[in-house]
Amino acid sequence: MLFYSEESQRHAGVAAWVRRGLELGSKILYTQPEGDPPDRSLPGLLQDEPDALEAMERGQIQVVPADPSTYDPVFIEAVVDGALSDGYPSVRWSGDASTAWGVIPRSRHELVEQATDELCTSRPLSVLCQYSALECSDAIGPLSQSHGGGLREQRFQAAPVEGGLAVAGELDATNQRTLSSLLTTATAAAERDPFVVDLSWVDFLDLPGARAVLLGTLDHRSSGGRVRLQAPQPHVAQLLRLLGIDRAEGIQWGETR
Repeated sequence: MLFYSEESQRHAGVAAWVRRGLELGSKILYTQPEGDPPDRSLPGLLQDEPDALEAMERGQIQVVPADPSTYDPVFIEAVVDGALSDGYPSVRWSGDASTAWGVIPRSRHELVEQATDELCTSRPLSVLCQYSALECSDAIGPLSQSHGGGLREQRFQAAPVEGGLAVAGELDATNQRTLSSLLTTATAAAERDPFVVDLSWVDFLDLPGARAVLLGTLDHRSSGGRVRLQAPQPHVAQLLRLLGIDRAEGIQWGETR
């Protein structure tokens, strides 16, 4: 899942995802509405990627026009199976959530996402769902919970791991609301105690980021649950200790990286 605040972030995220698909030899599908402005269309997103533009010409990268039938799980499965039968080792599919909301109700889109996520477990399929921060900030926790691949944003990433959630990158004021929402949703659905927050790939943490960890796990800890902060890098661990996070009720300290 790609969560973006600015169009430049979306450009960079989609371009990197496409490049990886080309490296893997994947069939790459991209859903966009008819008449999409040039700067938001796939050719516009890939204008600085000559290899990707060549792949579009030979059909490895294909645009799928958005209409209600595009979001039929049966159609999606048939297209994926067709690409695999053509000899592609894997399939990658992406599109912006606002494109789907333009042709189907949001409630139906949620069901389509669940079906697609299940398809990713039975086929060599990678789906990159794009969400604007302006439209989805309040719902980012539930959205991430429904996407097994987790969340990717410009400054940080998060993904489910056994027993909890792994986060990476920079945790600060720019994403504290997102992080708090993710942790609130993840801990609410936790099946194990303690809930593990893997910090091993966090490169930077400031006061708002640390506060997000506390607030996002507050409901879980208030109901008697425990949270283990696992493997923070030394400078991250030092700040957490200085702020007293390691002494907060329900917080356990895992090994330091």
